[in-house]
Amino acid sequence: MANIFKPAGRRSVKSRRPSAAGANTQQVELEILRLADDGRGVAQYRGKVVFVEQALPGERVQAQWLRRHKRFDEARVVQRLNDAAERVAPVCEYFGECGGCQLQHLEYSAQLRHKQQRLASLLGDSALSVRVMQGEPVAYRHRARLSYRAGHLGFKSTASHHIVNIEHCAVLEPALERALIEIRPMLLQALKQSHSAEMQFSLGSDGRVGLAIDDDRRRSNDWCEALAEALAPAVELHRVNTAGSHWQSDLPPLRYCDDEHSLTFSPADFTQANRQLNSALLTQCIAWLAPRAGEQLIDYFCGLGNFSLPLAASGASILAVDAGEEMLARARQHAEQLQLSVEFVKADLFDAAQIPLRNASKVLLDPPRAGARAVCEVLAAAANVQRIVYVSCDPATLSRDVAILRDGGYTLRDAVMADMFPHTHHMESLLLLERD
Repeated sequence: MANIFKPAGRRSVKSRRPSAAGANTQQVELEILRLADDGRGVAQYRGKVVFVEQALPGERVQAQWLRRHKRFDEARVVQRLNDAAERVAPVCEYFGECGGCQLQHLEYSAQLRHKQQRLASLLGDSALSVRVMQGEPVAYRHRARLSYRAGHLGFKSTASHHIVNIEHCAVLEPALERALIEIRPMLLQALKQSHSAEMQFSLGSDGRVGLAIDDDRRRSNDWCEALAEALAPAVELHRVNTAGSHWQSDLPPLRYCDDEHSLTFSPADFTQANRQLNSALLTQCIAWLAPRAGEQLIDYFCGLGNFSLPLAASGASILAVDAGEEMLARARQHAEQLQLSVEFVKADLFDAAQIPLRNASKVLLDPPRAGARAVCEVLAAAANVQRIVYVSCDPATLSRDVAILRDGGYTLRDAVMADMFPHTHHMESLLLLERD
């Protein structure tokens, strides 16, 4: 059974359930009609929407209120009166407590249909058939972010900052999971004087596991070096940021994959967590863009060059733009090592005045959750850009940005739901848009 830490001054997971101000102990019988975007069941009670945790369409449940709001209510299941045909046993014992996965109780093919239908509904184009891109539903993550609070190490609980002590994780790549199990006692011992810390673990393609720590307690170089020695060889400590100090190892960076366009990265860098799906995503985006020698393409939000380098291998001239100077420096180094023609430019892509356009006819967008509103407004007014590939990790900002592009004369030609994060409500979307 998972042990949930309850920090002083915060309500426990149980006490954040019904409160005198927001809910009561009344129980009601509800029929679950569909799934919400966040994976909760949706019911109606006296004309009002109710979101029900861990309930599936087709089920009738006895539920207890969690919170009452003006426009909707929230409830939890006390008893299921019947099980949906698509309900399955979760693959992880921490399901329902750990906040990492929301859909493990739903059969995987049904998860895919749910996400496919979400994207189709969001795009609002009945003539367009949304395709599905999928990989392995477990053991797919090459990186993990763990939290520490006063003696407890694990993942954050659902809808809170409470820590669920975990000793294994079904969605991590096996080599990463084994390393975390091995070093867990050492980390707990080392961090026992800290109030809180955040740890980012990443597994490289050669089997090396790297770690970056952000600790709220000031740590000496001696402490960092002693911890690095204790964790090795299972885990390599790459850096420690603490209150007023920074320690950096001289270890070589990790390698993301072993193909001809392999990237190097540090544990704290953003990389796609699912390497198998990232490879499939690259293949699809390059096929849509069809880069040709001498042609100008722009990769906005380029990061470490995940798209820029494979696109440049075609001989096309790539302008790669992002705001992170450190990432851009490493991306330039990658391009030089691979002898690829990529111009990396630093710019704030949320400021229209800084967005470079040039004479590119094709563009790739891979923004963070905030989306790419400013870039899309620039592209909507740019007659020379004929084709756009948009990679999105957030359906809400994708919907907003696609509306801007459509108003600017672009037509949606193809769409793919890439299940980058099985068993969660998160999804990656790939869209191809072209000017009429």
